[in-house]
Amino acid sequence: MRLPARALPVLFLGILLAGPAPLRSQGLADREITEITFEGNASFPEKDLRRAILTDQTRCKSFLFQFPFPFCPLTDWGFAHTREYLDEGELPLDVVRLELYYRQRGFRQARVDTVVTRTADRAEVIFKVHENDPTLISRIDVQVRGEAIDSAAVVSGLPIGVGDRLDLVALQQGEAAIADDLRREGYVDAAVLRDYFIPRDSLAAAVTLRVDPGPRVRVGEVEIQGSADVGDEVVYSLLDFKTGDWFRESRVIESQRRLFNLEAFRYANITSERASDSVIDLSVQVATAPRRAVRTGFGVQTDECVELQAQLINRNFFGGGRTMRVTGRLSNLLAKQLDGTFPCNGTSDDPVYQELNWLVDFSFLQPVLSDSRNSLQARLFTERETVPDLYVRTSVGGELAFNFRLAPRMSLRPSYRPELTSFGGQSADIYFCVNFGLCTPDDIALLTESNWLSPLGVLWALNRTDSPLWTTSGYYVAADGEMAAVFTGSDYRYLRASVETAGFRPVFGDAVLAMRLRFGGVQGVSSSVFGGDEEGVEIIHPTKRFFAGGPQSVRGFGLNLLGPTVLVISDLEDCGASNLTPEELQACANALAPNEFDERPVGGNALFEGSAELRFPVSGRLTVVGFIDAGQVWQGVDDDVQLVATPGVGIRFNSPVGPLRMDLGYNTTGTKFKPVVAVRSETGEIVELEDDVLYDPFTWDDPSLLTEVWRRIQLQFSIGEAF
Repeated sequence: MRLPARALPVLFLGILLAGPAPLRSQGLADREITEITFEGNASFPEKDLRRAILTDQTRCKSFLFQFPFPFCPLTDWGFAHTREYLDEGELPLDVVRLELYYRQRGFRQARVDTVVTRTADRAEVIFKVHENDPTLISRIDVQVRGEAIDSAAVVSGLPIGVGDRLDLVALQQGEAAIADDLRREGYVDAAVLRDYFIPRDSLAAAVTLRVDPGPRVRVGEVEIQGSADVGDEVVYSLLDFKTGDWFRESRVIESQRRLFNLEAFRYANITSERASDSVIDLSVQVATAPRRAVRTGFGVQTDECVELQAQLINRNFFGGGRTMRVTGRLSNLLAKQLDGTFPCNGTSDDPVYQELNWLVDFSFLQPVLSDSRNSLQARLFTERETVPDLYVRTSVGGELAFNFRLAPRMSLRPSYRPELTSFGGQSADIYFCVNFGLCTPDDIALLTESNWLSPLGVLWALNRTDSPLWTTSGYYVAADGEMAAVFTGSDYRYLRASVETAGFRPVFGDAVLAMRLRFGGVQGVSSSVFGGDEEGVEIIHPTKRFFAGGPQSVRGFGLNLLGPTVLVISDLEDCGASNLTPEELQACANALAPNEFDERPVGGNALFEGSAELRFPVSGRLTVVGFIDAGQVWQGVDDDVQLVATPGVGIRFNSPVGPLRMDLGYNTTGTKFKPVVAVRSETGEIVELEDDVLYDPFTWDDPSLLTEVWRRIQLQFSIGEAF
């Protein structure tokens, strides 16, 4: 079907006046459209052309009905499909829509035909596109009124140039961007007008852009309403403008964001009113939040089991918008009762790591410190923390941090965090023995008693994502460094740095591709734990070493089990006797099956992690994810250990508190040699065995394929995205 060129304006006018036609023409037989294809569309993908028309084909409601539930390919059941029917009156209008689509993008001679194959109840539609040669831009002339912007900047701000197709959509986007830039600089009436001339029987277009910035505008009166007992001076201090400044929309937006971030306000809005051609008055309306509030929360994670949390908040502590927050948290609830079963399968089956954890935290925030871009935060806390099969830590301390806003969504946070930290009995002994060779009970007791960990730190962060919870585009970068030394008052002394970055991009439909990289290193310095630098050992506190594996890391591994690990046996429980010689312990270890060892992480001094996720929203609340994680932890930069990759799938349920996440990671590793230590049950002494043991946790007993696959699958359950 071909329409004459003179019919296009008439049909286009009909589309504008009548709007979309109904999908089914009354009185015509309903023919289900089973397939729509495009031919000849060399310049634009089929998915873009489908968006330009109203005719659609019957499709599967969800890819879940293709895999893992193959209802769509194997059945014709109605519940799995969205049915579409042929409307004979809509096809000519779709031809016009496609030709207009091509015309707007530079193919002014493009023509579209349709071929419809009909049966009694079905139809197939082919749109045949004849693109023909495009119209190219031969020159771009710019006329600027005034000196707000020069013509070269206008041309460079366009997404297309001389020699490109006359893409009116791209030109319009470039013109809008130029006008927006001028408005952000105070030219609120800026406008960009466009003309183009195409000689008869020519494929060359001369484009003329006329830029009229209008008068530049200053900020006039600034009125504040609703600050109540928080005070107008606090609102003024958070504004990024004052009377007499050039009006910039970006500063108004940034000021409104700062007011929103202050917990003392539950509402903030900035409106403008034109006082004259060159002056805009601004009105800042705020509404204070209730001064006091109580929040409670509940969560479940594979490594901390059930968690309860409560907060008491004073949003205007001693006035000035200062915030005082008291937080209490209990975790590891039901860890003993569930004993490593779902959803707490990341907790240890060792009773040492199943005790209740707690946190009591008092924090104070001074929202404005000498400048609206700076703030001060102070904390006092005490906590008991469990990292399964690694350590149980108790600490009491404080933190003083300064927050500097260097630019919109860019911050710098120097801090000092002294804490007196100790370890629970029989929880960190393997870590200190394997990493630092301190294996006697006396050495372990000295290390696990209270010692100072007092680092100076700095964190730089840049966040350009579109949402903190449901991120679909943008990126973020964070880099942090720490130093603990004699002058910081720390018994543990080290240098540490890490960098993390992630990017997010829509790829097709509502799907989002998310990618993350993280790497870091730590170097120990002689510690004073043993009474002086000259007698010290380069002991690194376990919270400062690097570990990988778990719900926020490489998800094919259990918590912290990627990288250096050690196999642990007990002389009495596993070997049946005490006071065994090292040779006898070695023979016992060689005879044990892999499932009889207790694998413990020991961490490393260098880390690399990378992840890629493809997130498919399948409904308003449900998202399906395919991912691959890779990473490794090294004891030193010279270690010859290869990266490990683990693929997986997961689902996300979008709750009011964020995504509830369940991931299944698949461990692809094979047999490895692992070091072994034996714990003497009578004395608590740790013996490092001379020979490593061949460790094969997946295929050691020649299992069936299904059993092996099941062993390799690692279930991760958490709240919030992995990154």
